[in-house]
Amino acid sequence: MRDTVNMIREGVPAVALVHEPFATLAQLQAAQVGMPDAPLLIYERDLPGQEPPHVLEKKAEAVAERAAVFLLAAGK
Repeated sequence: MRDTVNMIREGVPAVALVHEPFATLAQLQAAQVGMPDAPLLIYERDLPGQEPPHVLEKKAEAVAERAAVFLLAAGK
């Protein structure tokens, strides 16, 4: 979270990737470092030992697409 905030403050479009279980902690930390509205991309937790590779790949692609949307919007 701190890296995301530091990048944004330097003028670099950034988004924090956060697993669902850590969403609240990320939001609290963003507020703690003075940027409560920092962009967070909250995504479903991966289960590498329990999900087949094609499912994990599909999830990763979806997260990458969402991250691109965040970053392109931030760059405008």
